[in-house]
Amino acid sequence: MRKTMLVVDRRYMNHFAGQVHPERPARVAAMIEMVESLKRAALKHSAPRAASIDELLLCHSVEYVAEVERTSGCERTDFDPDTHASAETWATARLAAGGVLTAVEAVLDGEAENGFAVVRPPGHHALPQRAMGFCFFNNVAIAASWLVKVRGIRRVLILDWDVHHGNGTQELFYQSPEVLYMSTHQYPFYPGTGWLDQIGSDAGTGFTVNAPVPATFGDDEYMRIFDQLLMPIARQFQPEFVLISAGFDAHFRDPLGGMRLTEGGFLAMTQRLQRLADQYCDGRMVAALEGGYDLRALAECGRTVVNELGRDGGDHINAAQNAPRAEPIIQRARYFLKDYWTLDMDN
Repeated sequence: MRKTMLVVDRRYMNHFAGQVHPERPARVAAMIEMVESLKRAALKHSAPRAASIDELLLCHSVEYVAEVERTSGCERTDFDPDTHASAETWATARLAAGGVLTAVEAVLDGEAENGFAVVRPPGHHALPQRAMGFCFFNNVAIAASWLVKVRGIRRVLILDWDVHHGNGTQELFYQSPEVLYMSTHQYPFYPGTGWLDQIGSDAGTGFTVNAPVPATFGDDEYMRIFDQLLMPIARQFQPEFVLISAGFDAHFRDPLGGMRLTEGGFLAMTQRLQRLADQYCDGRMVAALEGGYDLRALAECGRTVVNELGRDGGDHINAAQNAPRAEPIIQRARYFLKDYWTLDMDN
C-alpha cells in the first residue's frame, strides 16, 4: 500500500459563511467522520500549518491579503453576494492554503507518496485581488507557485474536476508554461469562464486546457474526455508534480451542480492521474478539497479517492466506453490546441 498523507483539522469548521450557506462547516465534519473510519496502516495524518504572508503573496496582492486580514474578529464581512467572512475566516483561510502546502511538503520530503488535504474554505475561484465563489485564497495555486518558485519544480500539472471552472487558477497561470492548468466543468454555469478557446497567452499559450461540458454528462463522457484529450496532453507535458482541485460537486446528488458523475467516475479520474504521476514524477500527487455540497456524496467520493491513493500501482484501468456526446467537445478542444500539442484529430 502507498503512504498517503491526510491533512485534516477541526479548525476548518471555524469559518462561517451564513446559516443557510452551502459552503458550511458540516462539510468538514462529514469528511472527518469518513477519515476516522479508515483503518489503513499506511495512512498518515498531519495537522495543517498556516500559510505565511509571503506564501499568500505568491498568488495574491499585498492590498488584498491585508483586506482579508482586516476581517479578523469581525462578525461578518461581505466580499460578494456569495462570499462572506466571519471572525475566524482569516485564520481558517490561512490554514486552508497552508494545509495544501503541508501535504505537498510531506510528499516532496518523502514522508508520504501522495496526499489529500481536506481544507476549507475552498480556493479555485480566488483571484489575485478578489474573493469570490466561496473562496478567499487560492489554495492549490499557492501550492503550485510554491513548488515552482520555492522548490524549483519546472512542470506542475493542476487538474480541476470541480463542477465550476476554476477561474482564479486559470488567471494566475494563464501566461505560464510551468503550470499546465486543465479543467472539466459544467458550462454554461458559474463563473462563466472556461470556454474552449481560452488556452493561455504569451509564453503560456497552450498551457490552459478547458473541457466545458453541458449538464447531465456522467462517468462515460468524463472518461472519454480524459482518455482522448486531457491525458494525452498531460503525458506530453511530463509533470514533475500533480495537483488536483478535487471538488465533488459534479456528483449526481449535489444540489448546486447538474452533472451525473458517480463515485466510480471519481475513482476512474483518480486512477488515470495516479498512473500519470507514477509514470513521470514518482507518484507525487496531492488532491485538495474544493466544492461538494451533498454531505453523503462528499464523504463517499472522498473515501473513494483516498482509498485509490493508497492502492499500489499497476492495476488495469478500464478504457472509456462509447460516449458520443463528448466527441464534439473533444474535437473542438483539439482544434484550438493542435498547434501546441500532438493530438490525433481522427480518433
